[in-house]
Order: sequence, then C-alpha cells, then structure tokens
Amino acid sequence: MSEIKLKLKKETEIPLEAESITPDNFAGKSINEIKKLVVYYGREELTIGDFFNVTGKSEEKDDLIISINGNLSNVKRIGENMSGGEIIINGDVGMHVGNQMSGGKIQVNGNADDWAGAMLKGGELEITGDAGNYVGSAYRGFWKGMTNGVIKVKGKIGVEAMLWASGSVPAKRLPTLICGSAGSFLGIHNHGGTIIVEGDVDRCAGADQIKGIIVIKGKAPKILPSFKKIGEVKEIELFNGEKITGKFIEYAGDHSVKKNHSTVSKKTGELNKSVNGRLYIAA
Repeated sequence: MSEIKLKLKKETEIPLEAESITPDNFAGKSINEIKKLVVYYGREELTIGDFFNVTGKSEEKDDLIISINGNLSNVKRIGENMSGGEIIINGDVGMHVGNQMSGGKIQVNGNADDWAGAMLKGGELEITGDAGNYVGSAYRGFWKGMTNGVIKVKGKIGVEAMLWASGSVPAKRLPTLICGSAGSFLGIHNHGGTIIVEGDVDRCAGADQIKGIIVIKGKAPKILPSFKKIGEVKEIELFNGEKITGKFIEYAGDHSVKKNHSTVSKKTGELNKSVNGRLYIAA
C-alpha cells in the first residue's frame, strides 16, 4: 500500500478543474511527474504543483491511496473516471466528485457540491456530510445515469438524485444510494436502482419510475396519485438479497408510465402485484 498526500496551498477564487487527481493518473509516477499533471483554472492550463503540495510515494493503482487536505469546495471533478484505488478528502469538495467512476473508493469527510457520483459505473462514494443536487444522476441529454456501485451520504441530498438509474439483477448491476434525507423528485425515471433514505423525503419520489426500489424510513409528503397502494409490509427484500424489516406501506408505480399501464385492470381497477416499481414509506 502506498500513499500520495496533497495539501491545498490556498483556496482558489474561481473553480479549479482537477480531473487529473485519480489513482489511475498517479500510479507509478514520481512526485515531480504528479506535480506536472494538468489542471484547468478558468482559461489557464496549469499543473497540480501550482495548487498543491505533493508528498509520498506512488505504486500500483489498486494499492494507492490519495489523501487530500484543505477546503476543496471550489475544486471540481476529483476522482473523475477512476477505476481503482482510494481517495480520501478531508474537507468539503466541489462539483462532480467521483463523476463516472467505475471502481475504487472515494471518502469525503465533509460536504459535497452538485453532481456527486454522477453516472457512477461502479465503486463506492461515501460522504459524511451533506451533498448537493443530482447525486448519482444522469447528465442532461443522457438516458442512463448511475448503472452500478454504491453512494452513501450521511446527511441530506438535494433534488433529482439518482435520475435515470439503470440496474439489472441478472447482469449484477445494482446501483444503490443510501442517504439521511432527500429533496424532491428522488429516483425520477428509476429503471432498477435501489434507494434507501433513513429520514424524510420531499415531494414526488419515484416519478416516472418503471422498476426499482425506494425505501423511505421517514416521512414523504405528496405521494404521486399515479402510485397504487398495495398494503402494509413488515419486510422488504432488496435486489441484492438483503432485507429491511420494519413497518412500511407498499406502493407500486409510477403508473403514469406507459410500460406500467397494463398492471392495472381496465375492468376492475385492481393492481397486478407483479409490477417491478416499488415505493415503501414508513407506516
């Protein structure tokens, strides 16, 4: 196991684009080579060494830890596209942390800005504080968001988290989001993601959901009328086989989506309980 330590020299006045900070890019490089890796500061192409003190030793990617100290709330794209190793951020971090990562782990000991873990393909992103909007979501114009991996946020997340999540049990793609509480439109267009909320959620959770599981252990006002109530349950089985016990009201939907229309009988109005999309709210 090897470690590279970065320490921010001073807080930046405008956002710093630092997608070069990944174990993939640092692996096997000397300290001088790492310092010369490119970052973008406005219209300027500068280097990691211009903004960070760099110490330590780098070896293989999967055995490499990058630890970063300082207020990084104006530093974007740390861990973008990483496929292995570990990044530990001691402080707040800017937008797009862990964007499209496919492996490894990022630990943020602080808060994260918008688009944390956007379109995550694998690995694990853990945030001990709060996170902004669009956690694990698809970028505008894309039809697939998070496809695998785990995002854990101890605090609150913003709006439209896990937008266009796409999972598959046979393919063992199990995109999962666990958070303390969440804003509106959680799990919008969910196509197989698992979302677990320890606290409360704002309005319209699961809008346009076709399949997927959303578990809300707190309150959820303004449930969409296109969700059909099934009844009370005491156990929920997730896609990965794990079970959550408690007292929940189970809903199916979103039945405003055309693919879910056939699950409700036109003659009787009764629900076909085989529908995949599920919303569970604490009773």
